[in-house]
Amino acid sequence: MPKPSQPPPLQATPRLGQAGETFEAPAWFGWLEMSGQGGAILAFMSILMGVATSRIAISKHLRVRSTTVSAWVGAMVKAQLVTELPSKPGGRGRPLGQLIANPNRLAVAVLMVHSQALHLVTVNLLGQEIWHDSAVVDPQGDNAAMDAALKGLQQRALVRLPQGTHMVGISYALSGLINVDAASWVFAARWPGIRNLKLTALPMPAGAALQVVRNMDAQLQARCIRRGTVGTSERTLMLHWGYGIGAAFSVNHGASVDNTTGFGEVGHWQLSNQSLRCRCGHSGCLETVAALWAIGPALLGTRFGHAMDETQAAELLRTMPLTEHPVFSQALQEVVLAACNLCRVFFPSHLVITGPFIENPGAWAAFTEAFSKRGLLVDLPLPRLEAQSSGHQLEQEGAAVPLLLDGLLQLLEPSAV
Repeated sequence: MPKPSQPPPLQATPRLGQAGETFEAPAWFGWLEMSGQGGAILAFMSILMGVATSRIAISKHLRVRSTTVSAWVGAMVKAQLVTELPSKPGGRGRPLGQLIANPNRLAVAVLMVHSQALHLVTVNLLGQEIWHDSAVVDPQGDNAAMDAALKGLQQRALVRLPQGTHMVGISYALSGLINVDAASWVFAARWPGIRNLKLTALPMPAGAALQVVRNMDAQLQARCIRRGTVGTSERTLMLHWGYGIGAAFSVNHGASVDNTTGFGEVGHWQLSNQSLRCRCGHSGCLETVAALWAIGPALLGTRFGHAMDETQAAELLRTMPLTEHPVFSQALQEVVLAACNLCRVFFPSHLVITGPFIENPGAWAAFTEAFSKRGLLVDLPLPRLEAQSSGHQLEQEGAAVPLLLDGLLQLLEPSAV
């Protein structure tokens, strides 16, 4: 089937849902238009958003023949993604059937880490949370404790699935050291007792895919999708400075869902002048002098807790005179040096810094000043700097979108796509 050519953009404006609630289209909807996806995908999205609710409207919106639209609608109805209701004709001719999308036809479960708790969120095709639960895991917990918590969350998520909803996959967006290819959680600073937890050993729903992704890669992936063609060929480096320290890199061409490149654990780079013991078991890691788990007690005193989430830490740190504290000054120096060295490896055009520390205005000003003074190489321009607030929305979005899209592609017959 032919693909539509240059359809008018889908407008991500609030609309009324079938149950009377209002919602905004997810940010990734606009990306689909420019991602080279098949026409049936775009047709379904136009119905889901209320842009086109009849066959004629789809034909006009996507500028394709009515016979092509009929094939698409037939595939969507067969897949139970869309219901076609008869309606009275507006004049002469055949009655115009009303097309109603089913956003709960597919769902993805996203597992994220918030502090020392696991959060499992079930997300539908509109990006809406249809279920959310959490489980706290003891900081001294081992593989067995983590395995039990994960199994419990997954089982409860499946029980709470709406009738007729198919779970297309479970996406683990994890912090720490991840072996993505082996689907193994190698190490997590919040749970030092975990070692090489095999996620493939967890029971999976029938027909569901397993996806394991570093939480930073998921965040960066969502950023790239949201930017679409605006960020074409932009090289983005993301550095997280929080409870742990990590980085992710992507070359965004505005068309790929899977364009992030995970690489080594920046937080565990060795410092030549340090011998402090790290939670990973080695000594002298960058995290021992700069991560929140290491310097939080000195900065916050009794207000610090290893169970606090980074958003909570950001609130406490935001109004403090951090730059006057010697412990923070050393941490800032080391993180700026790490950022500069990363830039000399990847030569990004855009450097995004995330985490609770940079939400302090004075700390962010000190970071930007120190970074600009170091420079890059000779006359090469520095990347554009941006601070990103703490939160889990981008992580959730980046972990869910690839599986949702794969599910749509599998439901719609190849001949109709």
